[in-house]
Amino acid sequence: MISRPLKPLSKKCLMIDSKRDYNEEIANLCRQHNVKYLGLHGSSYDQENAGPEDPEINFLVEFFPLEPKQHSMCYFTLEKELQDMFGRPVCLCDLTGITLPELLRPLTKRKTDIYKA
Repeated sequence: MISRPLKPLSKKCLMIDSKRDYNEEIANLCRQHNVKYLGLHGSSYDQENAGPEDPEINFLVEFFPLEPKQHSMCYFTLEKELQDMFGRPVCLCDLTGITLPELLRPLTKRKTDIYKA
């Protein structure tokens, strides 16, 4: 299975002011950390309301099936590397174990897809 970034990331979408292209870096991070899906949610994807003053970037993440220890390592390492990449706090919302539609619906209502394996 070939993994790929879905669309170019808007700088405004990520609330950063930079000429740097993050697409390939994010795709590499996702492959390294067993990420099945990565997306932005909430105000982090809302180009009308996002701004550099927002304190953090909110990501939705889903991992491939992993042992609990490996899952924790992938989660926290991905979080740290995304924070280092963007120079601001990152909030990861892990969708991996959420199966109830009542819980998923509000989390995925306002989102944009960045990466799917």
